[in-house]
Amino acid sequence: MLARILVTLGGLLVVALFAALIAPLFIDWTSFRNDFEREASRIMGKPVVVHGSVDARLIPFPTVTLNDVRVGASDGGAPLIQVAQFSMSAELAPFLSGEALIFDMRLDRPKARLRLQPDGTLDWARGSRAAIPAHTVILEKVEIADGEIEFVDEQTGRTRRVSDLSADLSARTLAGPWRVEGRATLDGEAGSFSLSSNTVDETGALSLRARLVPDERPFGVELDGDLKIVDFRPVYAGRFTLTENRPASEVKADGALRINGEFQLTNESIRVPEYHFEIGPPDDPYIVTGEATLDTGKDQRFLLIADGQQIDVSRIGNSGSSGKTGRDPAISLRQRIDAMLAIAADIPIPQVPGRASLKLPAIVIGDTTVRDVRLDVRPDGAGWIVDNAVALLPGRTQLEAKGRLNLKEQRSFRGDLVIASNQPSGFANWLAGSVDPAIRTLKTAGFSATVNLTDTLQQFENLEVAAGPATLRGRIERQSFAEQPPALSLQLKGNRIDLEALQALAGLVAGDASTGTLLQHAIAADLSAETFSAFGEEAHDVQAVLTFKNSQLQAERVAIGALSGAQLAFSGRMSGGLEKPVVSAKMKLAAQELTPFLDMIGRHSAAHPALARLIEAGPYYSDAAFDVTLTAGNKEGNAPFTFGVIGTANGGKIAASYQAPDLAQALAGQGMLLEATLENPQTSVLLGQAGLDPLPFEADANGILAIKLQSTDGSKANGSLTFTTERTSLAANGVFDLARAHYLEGQGKLTLKSEDLEPYLLLQGIGLPQMGSGLPVTASAEFATDPEKISITAIEGKADQNGFAGALSIDRKVPGKAEGELAIDALDLAWLGEGILGQVHDTSTGGLALAPVVKPAWTGLDVALNVSAKRFWPGVYGPVTGFAGKLQWKGDELALSDATGDWLGGKLAGRLQFGNANGSGYLRSKFDLTGADIAETGWVRATGPVATGRFDLAVAMEAAGATPQAMVHSLSGSGTASFNGLTLNGINTAALPQLMAAADAMKTDISPDAIRKAAENLLFTGQSVVGAVKVPFGIAGGTVRAQNVTAGDGNAAFSGEAAFDLPAGRMNGSIDLTFRPGEEALAGAEPRVRFGYAGLLASPGVTVDVTELSNFLSLRAFERERRRVETLQANVLEKQRLRREVSLYRARAAEREQQRLRTIAEERRRQAAAAEAARMRAEAEARAAAERRAEEEERLRMRQLPPRSIGRQQAPVTPPEDGGTRQGQNAGPPAGHGLNFDMLPDITVQ
Repeated sequence: MLARILVTLGGLLVVALFAALIAPLFIDWTSFRNDFEREASRIMGKPVVVHGSVDARLIPFPTVTLNDVRVGASDGGAPLIQVAQFSMSAELAPFLSGEALIFDMRLDRPKARLRLQPDGTLDWARGSRAAIPAHTVILEKVEIADGEIEFVDEQTGRTRRVSDLSADLSARTLAGPWRVEGRATLDGEAGSFSLSSNTVDETGALSLRARLVPDERPFGVELDGDLKIVDFRPVYAGRFTLTENRPASEVKADGALRINGEFQLTNESIRVPEYHFEIGPPDDPYIVTGEATLDTGKDQRFLLIADGQQIDVSRIGNSGSSGKTGRDPAISLRQRIDAMLAIAADIPIPQVPGRASLKLPAIVIGDTTVRDVRLDVRPDGAGWIVDNAVALLPGRTQLEAKGRLNLKEQRSFRGDLVIASNQPSGFANWLAGSVDPAIRTLKTAGFSATVNLTDTLQQFENLEVAAGPATLRGRIERQSFAEQPPALSLQLKGNRIDLEALQALAGLVAGDASTGTLLQHAIAADLSAETFSAFGEEAHDVQAVLTFKNSQLQAERVAIGALSGAQLAFSGRMSGGLEKPVVSAKMKLAAQELTPFLDMIGRHSAAHPALARLIEAGPYYSDAAFDVTLTAGNKEGNAPFTFGVIGTANGGKIAASYQAPDLAQALAGQGMLLEATLENPQTSVLLGQAGLDPLPFEADANGILAIKLQSTDGSKANGSLTFTTERTSLAANGVFDLARAHYLEGQGKLTLKSEDLEPYLLLQGIGLPQMGSGLPVTASAEFATDPEKISITAIEGKADQNGFAGALSIDRKVPGKAEGELAIDALDLAWLGEGILGQVHDTSTGGLALAPVVKPAWTGLDVALNVSAKRFWPGVYGPVTGFAGKLQWKGDELALSDATGDWLGGKLAGRLQFGNANGSGYLRSKFDLTGADIAETGWVRATGPVATGRFDLAVAMEAAGATPQAMVHSLSGSGTASFNGLTLNGINTAALPQLMAAADAMKTDISPDAIRKAAENLLFTGQSVVGAVKVPFGIAGGTVRAQNVTAGDGNAAFSGEAAFDLPAGRMNGSIDLTFRPGEEALAGAEPRVRFGYAGLLASPGVTVDVTELSNFLSLRAFERERRRVETLQANVLEKQRLRREVSLYRARAAEREQQRLRTIAEERRRQAAAAEAARMRAEAEARAAAERRAEEEERLRMRQLPPRSIGRQQAPVTPPEDGGTRQGQNAGPPAGHGLNFDMLPDITVQ
C-alpha cells in the first residue's frame, strides 16, 4: 500500500507537470517552476516545492526532469514526500484529445513520511482535498528506485520503515486500474510484492489485489478486497490466501498449503474473523479453522485461536531437502528438542501483548504422533510465556508444561515440566531410538521437575521420578560447553533405583542412552536407595558416592546392606583402559549363606567348570567373613595383577592368593600362580568346600586341604593337591589344563593310605556291602584325562588284606560309562548281591533276610570289567577256583557273563544277573556244570557216600521279589541232571528170591510186619549199579521238583519223585523199588517196596513201605491153591459147553429149511402175476388196432359218397350191429364182465 502511495504521488506530479508544460503557447517558460509548484499544489492538496534544478524539452518528446521535489510539511517542518529526482516523457498527440500519455516515468530515491495520529487518522487525509484529473492521465511505465517510506504510529509510539523500495508500475488512468510489481524491505525483512486495482467505485471503494512474498519466510500472502477511507482512516477488507514460499520443484501437489479466509486491515488492527487451513491431498485434506486478531492501537494485543483435525506432516511434505518422512531411531531427546525449537523459532513472535490458543487432535511429524494438543501461549519479547501446554506424546505419555520459552540467541525453557507415561517403552523408543530392557519392563513411568533447559545446560530441580513402584527424589544436572567434556551430576534418593533405568534416564538427558556416550561425561553420583537394581540383580540398603572423570572411576564410599544375602563395604579406584587397567580396591564381605552370592557371580561371569564347582560348594561356606584385596597395574603399567582372600567360613580358615602378570592373563588363566589352603575341624565340611558333595557322616577330624597351581605353557599348569588327617592321607600331582574347554585334562599320579576308608566312602554316598568293621586301604595309581575319557592305570593295592590290581577307563562323553579289568584274590557272590539288593542274609537267624530290597543308590551306569579271582564263593558247595568272567554293572543291575571256573570237580560255565527295579529285586541265571563228582554233592553215611559217579547239570532259573526271601519263594525255572556210572550204596536189588523163600516158610502167616523185618535185613545191604540216569526237573515257587524219574538194573526198576523246598531247606520224596519177578509175576500185585525221604536237606529221614511186597507174597501163596481148584472146575464146564453148542446148531438148521420153502412159493406167485399182466396188455393193444382200422375205413367211405344238397335232411344213424357206441362217446364197461382185481400186476389174491 505504501508503494501505491508513491505511485499516486508520481501521478499527481505528472498532472502538475502537464498542467505546466502543455499550456497555451502564451505561457511564459521563464516562470515554469512557479507555475508547476502552483498547479501541483492545487491538484495534490498539499504544497509542492521544487528545490532543485528543472530541465525541460519538447523535441522529440516533451520531457521534464525535476530535482529535489518536496510535498507538504509535517509539524516539525520535514516534508511529507521528497523525491531526489523526478523525470518523465510524454507523447504530444494524445494532448490534442485532452489526454496525457506518459510512456516513461522515473522516481529516484523517493522518501515518504506518513503519520498515524493518536486518534487513528492519517495526517495525509487531513487538509484540503486534492483536485486530480484522474481520467485524463495514462501511465505506461513508471519506475521507482531506492525508495523509502517511514510510517510513524503515534498511537503505539513505534515507527515502521520501508527501505530499498523498487517497483515497476502502470495505470490506464490515474483513477485506475493500476499494476505494480516490486521489492522492498520492511523493518529489515526483504520481500517482493505486486499490486493490481480497479477504479474507485461510486462508494469510494478501491478494489485492490495484493501479493506479498517475504524472502526469509516460508510463506506468502495474497489479499483481495476493497480499500477505502472511512473517517479519515484507511480500511482494507476482503479475503486472503496464504501460499508456500518455496521453489515449484520442491512443492508437492498433495503437500501444498492451502490457507484462506477473511481479513480486515486498519491502522489499528488486523482482524481475521475466519480462516480455513488445508494441507495434504485435496480429496482428503487436513483442516484447521479459527480466528485471529492483532490490535496495533493504543491497547496493543493479539488473539489466535486454532481448532483442527489430525495433521500428518509426513504426508503433507518434507522440510526442504533434509526432510524425513520415515522413522529415524537415532534421533535423541536433544535433537528432538532442537527440531521443535527450530520449528517454534520460525513462527513470528508478535511484539504486542496477546494470546494464542491451539487445539488439535493429533500432529504427525515423521515418526512422531502428538495427540490431544492444547497450547495457550503469550508473546514475551524474544519468546513465549507458556501458560498451559498439554500433549499426549508417543507411549501414551501425558506432557504438561508451564514456563517461559526463549527462542532468540540462547534458546531455553524455564518452568515446570510434568511427564507421565503409561507405556514407557514407547516413550523411550521415541526419545532415544531404542528401548532399554529395564524400561521395557515398566508399566508406568513419569517425572516432575522444575527445569532449566538450554543448549548447554539441562537442570532438573525438585525432581521426582516414578518408575513402576519406584519413587526417586533429588536433582539431575547436565552441562555441555564447547571444547569441554560434558558433566553429569545426579543426587537421587528413593525406595528403589534401577541402574539400567537410571542409565537410560541419564542417557535421555544426555541425548543418547548408549553406555559409550554416557561414559564420555564427567559423572558425579550420590545415590541412596532402599533397593538398588543393576544387571538383573537387586541390592538393599545401598549408599554410594561415585565419581567418574578422565576415564577414572572413584568409589569413595559404597555400602550394601544386602546383595544376594551378603553384606559388602568397599572402596577403590580404577583407571586406564580394559587392556591395561590400574585398579586398587579392597572389600569386606560377610554372609550367613554364601550360595546366593556365588550364584550371582556365576550369572555374570564366563562359564567355567571350576566356578560351577565353587557355586555348588556354596552351602559349605556359611557364616563367611572375608577380606578381599585387588590390585592391578600402576602408572608405569608393569605391576602384576593380585587377588587375595583371607577369612573364615563354616568354622574353618581359608586363605587364597591369585597372581598373574596382568589382568588379561589373569582372566585367561595364563602365567598365574594360585595357592590356597583350607582348614576345618570337620572333614565333611572341608570336602564340601573342595567341591565334593558329602553326606552328613563323620570322618577324621582336623583336615587340611592344600592346592597349588602354577602355569607352564599356554593354559597348562603344574598342580598338586594334598589332603591329610590323622589317619588318612591323599596326594595327587601332575600337569593339568585349566582352559574351560579342556579343564583338568592332563596326567598325574595318585597315592592313598587310610586306616579306615569306610567313612570317606559313606561321605560320598558309596555304601559297600558288609560295612561297619573298618576298611584299611593302601593304593596307588596313575591317571590321565583327555576329552574322551579318564584313564586310571597301574592300579595296585590291598583292601582289608584282599589284594587287587587292574586298570579302569571312565568315559567323559557318556556319564556313568566305564570299562577295565580287575584281578582280585577273593570274590563273594553274596557280597556282590548285597551291593545291589541290600542285606541278603539275616545274621540273627542265619536264613535269608526279610528286610525289603533297598532302592538302588545308582542308576544309569554302564561299567564293564573283565574280572578274575583266585576264589569265587557262590554260597554253596565251596568256592569256584580259577574264576574268570565279564562283570557288567549298571548301578541297579549286576551281570556276570561268560563265567568259567573249576567247581565240584567239574567245569562250570554260565551267566548270572541280578538287579533292583525300584525296590523290587530280580535274579536270572543259567549255567552248565560238566563232569562233576556226585560224591561231593550227595549225602554221606558212616559207610561212605550214598552215591558215586559223575554228573552233568544244566539249570536256568529266575526269581523276583521285594525281599531276598520273597525272591527265593518266587524262584522258577528248569534243568536237567545227567548221571553217568551211578552206583547206589545200601540198596540190594537182588533180594526178591530171598524174600519169596522167607514168605514160603511163613506159609499162611504172611503179614506186613513180618515181611518188613525180613525186607529191612535184606534191602539195605550191598549196592546197585544203575548206570546212566537223566533227571529233568522244574522249579516253581522256590521248590525244585523232579517227577517220573526212572532207572533200574537187571533185578529191579526204580521210579520216584522228589521236591526240594529251598526257602525252608527241606525235602520230600519217594523211590519205588519194583523187583522183576520173572515167572513169579502175578496179575494185580507187584513186588514193590517204597522208600520215603522227608526232612532237612542235610539229613532227611527214611521210611520203608512193604505193603505191596506183602500183598504180592500173600497173593502168590493164594494163587498156588487157586490154580488146583480151577483145574477141576474147568473140566466140568467144558462138557457143558459142548452140549449147548450141539442144540444150537440143530435149531439153526431147521430155521434155514423153512426160509428156503418160503422163498420158492414167493417166486411162483410172482411169475403168475407177470403172465396175467402180459395177457391183458396184448388184449388192449388188439382193441386199439381194431378201432383205428374202423375209423380209417369210415373216412374212406365218406370220401366216396356224392355231395349232399343243402336242404336235404340228414339220414338217421344206424347203430352198429355189434351194439357198440358211436366213436367219440363214452362206452360203459363190457356187458357181462365185472371188475377183476385178481389180475392186477404184482398182486396175488389168496
